[in-house]
Amino acid sequence: MLLSIAAASGCSALAAVVDRTAYCQPEDPVVTPQRVAPGDELHIETTGRETGVDCEPRMPDRARYAVSIMSEMPDSDPAMGRYAAALGVLDPSSDGAAEGTVRIPGDIPAGKAEVFLSLQGAKTICELDPSIGCAKNPSAPIDVSD
Repeated sequence: MLLSIAAASGCSALAAVVDRTAYCQPEDPVVTPQRVAPGDELHIETTGRETGVDCEPRMPDRARYAVSIMSEMPDSDPAMGRYAAALGVLDPSSDGAAEGTVRIPGDIPAGKAEVFLSLQGAKTICELDPSIGCAKNPSAPIDVSD
């Protein structure tokens, strides 16, 4: 994806072409098992980048998917807030597919949570163009038991 930037000063014009490549987020991950306990391992897999979006078809070597988890707001005590933690990093293939295993933190509270993938090391379309609203990072729901 190429964006042209032109600047005019008086009667002269300066045109510059800047290569600003945008990459797609991964598809929503598939996680197994979907019911886990603190300390359990969780397998994560994504089949590749989202389709139907105008972005580069190949991921750069520097791209990684940061894996994180966030619990729902507890109904019993909303002031307690959400639990959030980084779980690790997945290395995508050139087509955006990735898989790996992470460990659920031992201090996560029981209840519903989501596992998120966030593209790191490569700009997405909405990061290059702030007028485009970014969608929620790809995610999968899980249940955390006691």
